[in-house]
Amino acid sequence: MFILQCMLQKSISFILIAIIPHLLFAQIKVTESSDTLTPAKIVRNYFIGEGVSVSNIAYKGEPDALAIFTDPSAYLGFNEGIILSTGIARHVCGPNTRTNAGANFGRHSFLDEDMVTKTDMCDGAVLEFDFIPQKDSILFDFVFGSEEYPEFVNKEFNDIFAFYLYKKTPPRSKSYNMGKLPNGKTVMINNVNNRTNSQWYIANDLPTMTLYDFIEYDGLTKTLTASANVEPYKTYHLKIIIADLGDCEYDSGVLLRARSMSSIYSALRIQKLPKPISRQIYLNFGQDSYNLLPKDEFKVRKLADSLSIYRFDSIIVVGHTDSTGSETYNKELSLKRAYTVQQLLTKQLDKSVVIKAYGKGSSVPIRPNTTADNRYINRRVELLFYPRKSTK
Repeated sequence: MFILQCMLQKSISFILIAIIPHLLFAQIKVTESSDTLTPAKIVRNYFIGEGVSVSNIAYKGEPDALAIFTDPSAYLGFNEGIILSTGIARHVCGPNTRTNAGANFGRHSFLDEDMVTKTDMCDGAVLEFDFIPQKDSILFDFVFGSEEYPEFVNKEFNDIFAFYLYKKTPPRSKSYNMGKLPNGKTVMINNVNNRTNSQWYIANDLPTMTLYDFIEYDGLTKTLTASANVEPYKTYHLKIIIADLGDCEYDSGVLLRARSMSSIYSALRIQKLPKPISRQIYLNFGQDSYNLLPKDEFKVRKLADSLSIYRFDSIIVVGHTDSTGSETYNKELSLKRAYTVQQLLTKQLDKSVVIKAYGKGSSVPIRPNTTADNRYINRRVELLFYPRKSTK
C-alpha cells in the first residue's frame, strides 16, 4: 500500500506562520488502490452509506488512478472520500505549482456504450457496481476538478466524466447521467467554469486563491450532489467514468464524499398524528450546506438531554432551504439537513422514540427570500414533538 502525505514544501518564516497558520496544516493523505486496498473495499468502506446494499464491484483503468483520501482541514467541504482520476491520483495534492499536471499513460483508450462522444478518449477510468436501494431516491456528494481550467474552456480538450445509472431489474431502463449541476446542466469543463455557471465554480490558478496551497487542479466545482429517483428494492447499476478527451495530458478528477451514497425518501410522507406540542426549534445553516453550525449542534445536544425526561411517541425533523437553486436540488438539500439533526438526536434519545426526517425544499419560507438575512433564516430545520398517546 502506497501512502503519500502531501504537505507544503515552502520555506515559511515564523511571522508568516503566525499570520496564516492554516497553510502549514493544509495537507491530504492519499492511499492508492493496491492488493490490500481493492476497488471493492474502496467502494464498500469509503463510498456506500445508509440504505444501500452493493455487489458486483468492478474497476477498469490504471491502478494509480483510483485512491482514497483524508483531509482533516475539510477544505472541499468533506474530510475523506474517493478520488478517480485521468492520471495519478496522488497528483491531486497541492500546492498548485504546475500549470499542466498530468500523467499520460498512453493506454486505457476505450469506447463506452453510455458515454457518447466523437472526440478521442484516453486515460479513462471506470468504477461500477450493482446496488439495491431501500428508499425512493439515491444521492451522493462530489467535486469535479481539472488542470484543463481555465485555458481550455470551450476548446476541444473538454475532459469529461459521468455517473451513469440504470435499472437492471427487467425491463432495463435507459442510462441516466447523475452528474448534473443544480440547474440540470451536465457537469463538464465547458458547462461550469469562470464564465458559465460560475456560481458553482472555484478558480484555483493564482497563488492568492484560497485552495492554491491545498489542491493541484487549476479549477474545480463546489461540492455538488448527484441524485436520482429509484424504485425501492430493485437492482440498479452505477457506472462512474472519467476520461481525457482530445489528448492524454492535462489531468482531471472526481472526488466523492465518503459514505455519501445513500438511499433516502424524496418526498414528505408524514402520517396522520396527534397535534404536536406548540414549541418549535429552529436551527439554521450556511448557504448550500447541511452541516450544523457549532452553536446549533450544541443546541441539539442540549435539547436531547432535556427531551430524555419526557415521553414522546415521535419527533418530526423537517428541513428547509432558501429559494436559491432548483426545487429538485433544494428538496434534496433540505432532506440532508433534516438527516443531520435526526442522526444527532437518534444517538442520544431513547430508541423507542421514532425520529423521522423530511425535506420541504424552499416551499415554506418564513421570510421573503429578498435579502441575505432572510435567506439565512429560511435555511433551517424545524422540530415537531408528538406526545406519546395515553394508554388509559
